[in-house]
Amino acid sequence: MPGVEPALARELRTAWAAETHSFHMPAHKGGRGAPPLAHELLGTAAFIADLSELGGFDYLHAPAGGLLEAQQRAADVFGADRSWFLVNGATVGNLAALLAVVPDGGKVLLARGSHRSVYAGLVFAGAVPVYLPPVRNAALDGLFGVDPEDARRALEAHPDICAIHVTSPNYYGFCVPVAALARLAHDHGIPLIVDEAHGTHFAFHPDFPRSALADDADLVVHSPHKTLGSLTQSSLLHVRGTRVDAGRLAAALQMLQSSSPSALLLVSLDLACAAMADSGYERWSVALDLAAEGRRRLNKIDRLEVYGADLAGEPGIMETDPIKLVVDVGGLGLTGFAAAAWLRAHRGLNPEFADLRRLVCSMTVADDDSAVDALVDGFSALADAVPVVSVTAEIASEWPTEIPEMVLTPRQASQQPARAVPLADAAGMVVTEMVMPYPPGIPLLVPGERITPAVLVALDQLRGAGCRLVGMADPTGDTLGCSEGAEPASA
Repeated sequence: MPGVEPALARELRTAWAAETHSFHMPAHKGGRGAPPLAHELLGTAAFIADLSELGGFDYLHAPAGGLLEAQQRAADVFGADRSWFLVNGATVGNLAALLAVVPDGGKVLLARGSHRSVYAGLVFAGAVPVYLPPVRNAALDGLFGVDPEDARRALEAHPDICAIHVTSPNYYGFCVPVAALARLAHDHGIPLIVDEAHGTHFAFHPDFPRSALADDADLVVHSPHKTLGSLTQSSLLHVRGTRVDAGRLAAALQMLQSSSPSALLLVSLDLACAAMADSGYERWSVALDLAAEGRRRLNKIDRLEVYGADLAGEPGIMETDPIKLVVDVGGLGLTGFAAAAWLRAHRGLNPEFADLRRLVCSMTVADDDSAVDALVDGFSALADAVPVVSVTAEIASEWPTEIPEMVLTPRQASQQPARAVPLADAAGMVVTEMVMPYPPGIPLLVPGERITPAVLVALDQLRGAGCRLVGMADPTGDTLGCSEGAEPASA
């Protein structure tokens, strides 16, 4: 009912009001022990709300009061049978999902374009990946999504696959055919896991793509902090149907999540879910109008292209998220990295994500007309600052289409003795670390894979363009960790 205070907010007020003196953690004791600068930067209210279960607040690992009510409300709001609040981000949702459904040594059919946390889950679970290759989109010079026919062939070739795991939408807002993949999975008696971290808002307006839960996914990971306004690191995990053992899922979460969960994160989740239940449709209607206006005005700027719903049905793209403004700056002769750096330095605009030719800007319920004006003015200034030339060099991604050979499983590779190998000498070696352009946190190399010359060319291009790379032990990126137990391939 609109206007009713959410359960965790109510419990937080009650717990704080009932206490006259604290002799328990956290040590700042309602902010009294926090330094003045902390109060100035964070606000006293943050410390007052930073209660532990010792202070009378419900406990994440044994909910019995407000948290139990809040999680059930989240399940109702999103259409799940059961939902869990997460304080370790969507990362812990992906880890727990794989631990719960894939036994040690079991196979999982995995979209190669998955977040780094999914590959960490392979190490934790001891799972063996069977990769779904991304679909090549020549017009957009990118690798996006998955083809259900590839999934069907993989399931026929590997009848012992225990689960399918895909990401939808990706950073660009491009979605995969979740309903078709769910039918395939269920026909083979296995669950479909969907990392829908960037699509948490899909449940609240019919102009968005259908949510993964509505399309019969069994396990869904959400990040309300990405689009619904909860605090960073707060996330959700949902289960639907009987193909996943909820008890195993809960046990995995107890192993992986902090034993000192933040009340701030938990309450922010409950408040965000409550706000969406009360007025999500109305608020997203406004945000959708703003995004449409921003797309229309940006498309009028010479030498820019802003992708829209017309991409639906293109290779690798089932549907597109209308609040993602994907701006192609290739016509300016700039990389997306350079364009993003210019906007930050000269206009104070911070895009969500950049690649070799695109920027992604997200519109949410926090935006208004002034945000659209600032975005359009910033891109107009960028276009004016770049001179028009008669011939613009094409910026083409060197990211290889072929998935590298898996010599060792990710878990095996993580346990191998390793040494640092200069990039010039690394071709043919077996890598023991993740190599990821970040964002979006999708690996160019996964531990256990053989390094190919094509991968090194792509790595060199990304480094030269200013892309941030994570996962490598060498912060300079000049060397790669390689297995001492696996020899290079013969020439």
